[in-house]
Amino acid sequence: MIRNTLKSDFRWVDPRSAHIILVEGAPRILPTFADSLSQRAHARLTRMGVEIRTGVLVEHIDEKGVVVAGERIPSCAVLWTAGVTPSPTGQWLKAETDRAGRVWVLPDLTVSGRPEVFVVGDTASLEQDGKPLPGVAQVALQQGRYAGRVIAARVTGQSPPRPFRYFDDGNMAVIGRHFSIIETGRLRVSGFAAWMAWAAIHLAFLPQTGNRLMVFTQWVWSYMTKQRGSRLILGSHATPAKPSDAGA
Repeated sequence: MIRNTLKSDFRWVDPRSAHIILVEGAPRILPTFADSLSQRAHARLTRMGVEIRTGVLVEHIDEKGVVVAGERIPSCAVLWTAGVTPSPTGQWLKAETDRAGRVWVLPDLTVSGRPEVFVVGDTASLEQDGKPLPGVAQVALQQGRYAGRVIAARVTGQSPPRPFRYFDDGNMAVIGRHFSIIETGRLRVSGFAAWMAWAAIHLAFLPQTGNRLMVFTQWVWSYMTKQRGSRLILGSHATPAKPSDAGA
């Protein structure tokens, strides 16, 4: 966006003079991926001009910038990507929650003492093989289908299914133009081939053919023109009310 999109929109300033600093509290970026893929993503971002600081935390944010590990970094733009707070379901149900506020659920995705209540997705907290399941769409979709099977078994008087177990289809992440990383099982791919696979997979999972065609057309346009359809609104200018409007 800095090298192509914004430079044509802001003629009075060169966006390429911007300095991007990525702060990650974990020892490495993309910690959910294999270490080798994390290193490739780190190298890719560095080549793109991004300064990466790992193992440090943001201590303070104000209108002048941020304070990271005791050092102030002046900035007019701070993007915070530390996740979201789950809905207060635990308070409604008066159920036990984890540190993030997600409801602890049983292996059948019900709340302890409330077999009629199912909690799924990033509002639920469930461990598998000693690790908490991530709050991603794959988990939510599989849990939703499982909860449906449990309810159907209860209604029809059949035996309930086995305890829920998440099957990891893999993870993908795009790192700029022409570069992506994919991890599924023991397969680890990065670079242009992974980027093409990411695009194909996203198109394949769209629900309708019309949506696939529309998204594919938008992608081709963005790729050929190096422009994006989205824009930023930097301020609002209220129109003064006319005397007749005020009287009304």
